[in-house]
Amino acid sequence: MPKLSRRGLLATLPALAVFPRAALAQRAEGAESFAWQPTRVTAHSLSGFSVSEPERREFGPLVFLGGLELQGDLREFGGISSGVIDPDGKGFIAASDQAHWIAGRFVSDSAERLLGIENVRLAPMMAPDGRRMKRTRSFDTEGMTRIGNRLFVSVERVHQILRFEIGPNGPQGRGTLVPTPDEIRRLGVNQGIEALGTLPSRSHHAGSLIAVAERAPDGQPSERIPGWIISGTQSSAFSVQRSGDFDITDLNFLPGGDMLILERRFSPFWGVAFRIRRIPLARIVPGAVLDGETLIEANMAYHIDNMEVLMIHRASDGRAILTLMSDNNFSILQRNIALRFAYRE
Repeated sequence: MPKLSRRGLLATLPALAVFPRAALAQRAEGAESFAWQPTRVTAHSLSGFSVSEPERREFGPLVFLGGLELQGDLREFGGISSGVIDPDGKGFIAASDQAHWIAGRFVSDSAERLLGIENVRLAPMMAPDGRRMKRTRSFDTEGMTRIGNRLFVSVERVHQILRFEIGPNGPQGRGTLVPTPDEIRRLGVNQGIEALGTLPSRSHHAGSLIAVAERAPDGQPSERIPGWIISGTQSSAFSVQRSGDFDITDLNFLPGGDMLILERRFSPFWGVAFRIRRIPLARIVPGAVLDGETLIEANMAYHIDNMEVLMIHRASDGRAILTLMSDNNFSILQRNIALRFAYRE
């Protein structure tokens, strides 16, 4: 490289002084590139839950209330990995595993049967530094829970939990890092916090976050899936008993307080399956190994896919309404599915 003369160097200094300001201006401009974008989503009703018995409605303690296959006209629609639902069972906010917000409303009748979807819109999730999270290492968003006007989202691979404010139009602005236990950062790269929830008022740890990994990290007993109760800078550990090669994908709480865990199993030969287990709230304490009864287990003999989202609201008649959604991994071989069940506790 030729050397600059003193005169040449002096001539270059003004340009060098301007460059950082220009770069900062571009970054500031990028930091404000948050906007909601409407998308058209087509919903095709499923004939039933069971492939061979489409008229069947009862599956153990759960009653099938309809299902939809969803197709959006934007490529960012899909990969749905977590979500929360409004008390009326219609409005929802979800996240894709490529760091996009997905908001919309379910269409249902007075019996809570799932009929369609409307007013769907998308927006990029924003990292603490103002960049779109999809362009950072914090792109693999998996778990979600809501506390008041705040959403908490877990990010796999980098093992973070971020807090977002909810404005009049939905989530807005940059995420803020939430303190997490050091042990979380020792989870496997693709085995991080998959399920995130908020302990209900009847818990001794009411209002605390509860976070559960997808599976145990390498080198630890595979039958113990680690979890944490997180309150501010304080945390305590517990574990979930793993069985049947199922991994955890989400959790939520029934109106009565007990916890439901959504789990998934994948086999190259048998395909996917999902399971829901119920765990009494009183058992969720530091040091516990949690296990519970199975409410439902379904494989490819049913209209399912990679089920990763479990949202719960209470119907006017007191039933708990479970709305499940799938992560299609943005693959043409998989489907975005929404399923709804009623469960009387």
